[in-house]
Amino acid sequence: MEIRDYGTTGAKDTALGLGGAFLTHRSFADGVATVRKALDLGITYFDTSPMYCSGASQAVLGEALAGVDGDFLLATKLGYFTEPSRFHSREALITQFEENLRLLRRKHVDTLQLHEADMHHWWSDDAASSDRILSERDYSFDDAPALAVLRELKASGRCRFIGLSGNSAEDMTRVLQNTTVDTFLLAFNYDLLRRGARQALPIAGQRGIAQLIGAIFQRGLARPQPELLDNPPNWMTADLVEGYRRVYALQKESGLTLAALGVRYMLAQPEPDTIIIGAANPAEIEECVQAAEQGPLPEDLYREIEALSAS
Repeated sequence: MEIRDYGTTGAKDTALGLGGAFLTHRSFADGVATVRKALDLGITYFDTSPMYCSGASQAVLGEALAGVDGDFLLATKLGYFTEPSRFHSREALITQFEENLRLLRRKHVDTLQLHEADMHHWWSDDAASSDRILSERDYSFDDAPALAVLRELKASGRCRFIGLSGNSAEDMTRVLQNTTVDTFLLAFNYDLLRRGARQALPIAGQRGIAQLIGAIFQRGLARPQPELLDNPPNWMTADLVEGYRRVYALQKESGLTLAALGVRYMLAQPEPDTIIIGAANPAEIEECVQAAEQGPLPEDLYREIEALSAS
């Protein structure tokens, strides 16, 4: 596994990391086996959240990593509160963090992030809006109570690095430009068809922030799903249908699995420090690591995929 800098933190991580969103998709035992397989394959970055698997993801990692000696980075998050006021409550944030540590069986974590920092409630105590940050609203991003809590936990040694995660490249660009953090995770914006992350990642890169990409296999990009083409869901525009059709054709022509195509395409990108793979079983993470060991795609195939950009 290729080892990369974790931004300018001084830490190192592997080009591929394991995400915890699907670890209990089959069973708790399968999740534990997946984490241990990732360790055996040399992966050193593990990402989770209290939201993943209804909290069980953290328990899986706690079980799998208990007593493990080795140099790895463990990241978790704060967020997904049912009451808007809790996004601004030191007590609520600290309580959730302590519960995270209990499930992870650790006294501290390496990275602690705000989950979906493109949500309005992180930055405003106005409970009238529950969706994404508003373009017409001015926010005092760097003075938010949640960031104050992250900084407090870092200063006390409960976490080494603090960061942000989000799903909207446009909104997260705005947040990044107005905050001081160590890490940045963007999901759903960089894969075989989507390039939205190229709007936000340069901001992080210029400031030495560790750049993490997640969800590269969502919505039919892990295994071909012909039904998406035969009966497109509402989220698929005509351009996306054509993009998927061409991706599936390229995958078949290349002889690679769709997952391998995605991993090797992403490895060719200059921005991310780590690409987080949301595996649900040992075979899935092994497939991705084997693909990574083959290196980036050949130039001609890479260029064909670049031409398919849907964003």
